[in-house]
Amino acid sequence: MTDKIPRPFSSDKNKLIITKIIVIYSAFFLILKLSSIFQGGWVMANLLVALPLVVLGLLGFYFLKSNSTNWIYALGSIVIISAIRYYEQDLIVWIHNSI
Repeated sequence: MTDKIPRPFSSDKNKLIITKIIVIYSAFFLILKLSSIFQGGWVMANLLVALPLVVLGLLGFYFLKSNSTNWIYALGSIVIISAIRYYEQDLIVWIHNSI
């Protein structure tokens, strides 16, 4: 058994799939925030919460077009997206009260 099994974290295919998921989720989150604004939500607070994910989506789109993906972007994006989703409601209220 001298066949080497490829490691899942070294595969370029996995990085590409994760980057595509991040780009699609970022677009979905922007649509979600825009629909929240159209339904009467706070405009500035929702736009400021969506801004980091829009930047991550645009950066991921650039990575996909240039065929250069990396794990730092993928793992960092997962952490940022998770934090934003967990603290989203508190963050929106805090931003609205601060403005």
